[in-house]
Amino acid sequence: MEPPLFLRNLWYFALHGSRLKSGKLVQREILGEKIVFGRDRSGKPFALRDNCPHRGIPLSEGSFDGETIQCCYHGWQFNCAGSCQKIPAMAETLPNLEKIRAYAYPCEEKNGTVWVYIPENKANLEGARGTLPDLLIPADKKFLHVESFDLDGDIDHATIGLIDPAHVTFVHQSWFWRTSKGAKRKEKHFEPVGKGFRMARHKPKGSAKGYSILKGGISTEITFQIPGHRFEHIQVGETDSIVSITLLTPINETTTELNHIFYSTLGWMKFVWWPLVRLGRAFICQDVRVFRKLAKGLATNPKLMLVGDPDAQARWYFELKKQWKLAQDTQTEFVNTIQPATLRWVT
Repeated sequence: MEPPLFLRNLWYFALHGSRLKSGKLVQREILGEKIVFGRDRSGKPFALRDNCPHRGIPLSEGSFDGETIQCCYHGWQFNCAGSCQKIPAMAETLPNLEKIRAYAYPCEEKNGTVWVYIPENKANLEGARGTLPDLLIPADKKFLHVESFDLDGDIDHATIGLIDPAHVTFVHQSWFWRTSKGAKRKEKHFEPVGKGFRMARHKPKGSAKGYSILKGGISTEITFQIPGHRFEHIQVGETDSIVSITLLTPINETTTELNHIFYSTLGWMKFVWWPLVRLGRAFICQDVRVFRKLAKGLATNPKLMLVGDPDAQARWYFELKKQWKLAQDTQTEFVNTIQPATLRWVT
């Protein structure tokens, strides 16, 4: 049985914490579900289903004072946990307000990024506990910036593009990265880890200009985890590091949001921060443009194929999806069936 397009009982990146201002509500669509985000007066983020349970109007269209959300239609009031507090039109005996709720999703902030847990069964949230992704930086540090782009494609095609090594030669030809003339045979070692797989730590090749500005011993380790998270940890010398993370959030069946966050202990990075942001944006925009072209081809529903080592990671992704869905359906522990392997390709 083919796994569904969307995986649930997992945490998804929602937005950078800087977008949640005091007294402001932000609506997001994630896995086709409309969700409203905000911060309570203590600064803790929350996420509610973006519908008033009375007549269904989006709660995000109402007002919010940091404590109470008031529906713009009939003035019903809800706290940040989704519990109804007041029905202004009720002149006589009030109903049991505790039974009137806007659904509250588990929502957490980590390193300045806000995450939401999308359950399969909204009454069962046990899987949310302690399963936030490891963002590879100390708890007291923050990712200060996020680049977000919409890709014209579903989560499967977006993920395949994220972990596909073969497109780099043709899509990411840039003066600051690589050119097609720099294509060489590569050999990388992979192993299963958590809900995904990891490219073993290795020294980047000199053809990558993006790495050439770094001095000292350099090594990188790249990890992929479902539902669509790519983590790259670059060790620079003995004490410094760079963390580059790409997070895919399915908006709906036709659009996937690509989010990139970045962190470094290198002090001089702050002097080249905005040039690096611009270069990173140019790099991602190359993917955005090719996905627009891909969407035109996929509109005809062609038969597709995954071939050889360059597409091995894509096959692993679908295997991970299948095993995750099986574990949820049978209420058993997820088993990562990926085997250690050495892959070879030219890029």
